[in-house]
Amino acid sequence: MAKVTIDGNEVEVQDGINVIEAAKAADIHVPHFCYHPSLSVVGQCRMCLVEVEGMAKLQAGCATPVKDGMKIHVWNDKVDKARRGQMEFLLINHPLDCPICDKAGECPLQDYSFNYGNVDSRYGEFKRTYPGMDRTAIGPHVIQNMNRCIHCTRCIRFTAEITGTSELAFFKRGASTEVGVFPGTPLDNWMSACVTDICPTGALTPREFRFESRVWNLDVTESVCNGCDVGCNIFIGHRNGQVYRYRPRVNPDVNDHWLCDYGRFSYEQYETDRVVVPKVRTEDDYLGISTWDEALEAIGRAYRDAKNTFAILSAQMTNEEASAAKALFDRIGSRTGVMVDPIGPIKMKSRTEWLLGTQAGPNFRGVSKVIGDGANVDNLLTNGADGIDVLYICDALFSERAKDPAVIASLRKAKFLIVHSWDANHPLCDVADVLIPGAIHPEKEGTYTNLQGREQQIHQAFTPKGQAITDLDTFRRISERLFELAEVSA
Repeated sequence: MAKVTIDGNEVEVQDGINVIEAAKAADIHVPHFCYHPSLSVVGQCRMCLVEVEGMAKLQAGCATPVKDGMKIHVWNDKVDKARRGQMEFLLINHPLDCPICDKAGECPLQDYSFNYGNVDSRYGEFKRTYPGMDRTAIGPHVIQNMNRCIHCTRCIRFTAEITGTSELAFFKRGASTEVGVFPGTPLDNWMSACVTDICPTGALTPREFRFESRVWNLDVTESVCNGCDVGCNIFIGHRNGQVYRYRPRVNPDVNDHWLCDYGRFSYEQYETDRVVVPKVRTEDDYLGISTWDEALEAIGRAYRDAKNTFAILSAQMTNEEASAAKALFDRIGSRTGVMVDPIGPIKMKSRTEWLLGTQAGPNFRGVSKVIGDGANVDNLLTNGADGIDVLYICDALFSERAKDPAVIASLRKAKFLIVHSWDANHPLCDVADVLIPGAIHPEKEGTYTNLQGREQQIHQAFTPKGQAITDLDTFRRISERLFELAEVSA
């Protein structure tokens, strides 16, 4: 360990880390553009210059390792003058796009321009521009505006060091230098949109979020991605019950700073018609809107007369929902199973190793521990639901197998089918005897257990839509209707 003094604050840090990281221990921010803690150090933006006593010149904070006894000045007149000079160079050619730029509100260049930029520019010449490169689709998810680029090389290093695909590189020289993709090689790797997170300006923006919302109008909730069982930590950006984006949340033990494109844009599945009210099939075979009491009464009648029942659950459920479901169906005397969807491999970086997602369900490990491995569901799908009096399907609609017409026909052989779903367009909803409105991932509160066995918290971003309630509340209502009311009547 090394004891260093940063702006008069003595802190003890790991020997050899750079000044930027050491300053964080003293709760001091060192401005920077090119430096990123998960990428190699290049020291080319010169924004992180600091003064180290005993050294003749200012030093790049990203490339200067700390040693015991160092005295470092992050904020003084000499450093401030250097940063203002560097900002003047960067802003000479940068367009005044803040009013129309999606990066506005979370842009380091914009923030630093307030701290270090001059009110008036001394530059009277024409700005350097890149004609025809102000809205270039360099991949399926990334739009490039080269006029906003400050040549920090973060995106280039990301594709070279993290994904190992190296689609991006510098082209041309001098003032004409530009970042681009090689001919015939679009930016189409499995984490391509991460370059939009690490870009310090609006040069790279995600196609799916362009012009959708100002970032300061979004509410942000910490959660965990439900795309697979890796369990990447995310921020959910939402407003008025609508998800606008997922962004990675740093967790060195799971996903580091990254998020795969599949998980990042998985919220788009919720942009569909929702089941917002309960529905019950009438005697004339019409699935009509009902009240919760009518739906619960229909479920109660079905279970009271049933002898052979089965419940198909999903790895999309939280641990708390799985436990509540298991308790309910055990009390009913119903067999249970979890529908699984092997996938992969979906890879995310954890330190120096790769985590390989193997299941599409984010909580496969947690739900399987409570319910089982899904072998009994496979038998049901293979042999059909003949002889089953009541079949309850909850959240299993995420499974691709649940969309197979043969599987739907097999499940419909049950005498009474209860479908618990949020997706009104799923074909299983049309054949249900009772349709229960379910909650989507951002509407849930609970925990997932990822493939490492790590239990992680998901938080509710907003309440369920319409008359939908969380799965946990649904199981409680069914339990009350089946048992508490039965005990009262007895």
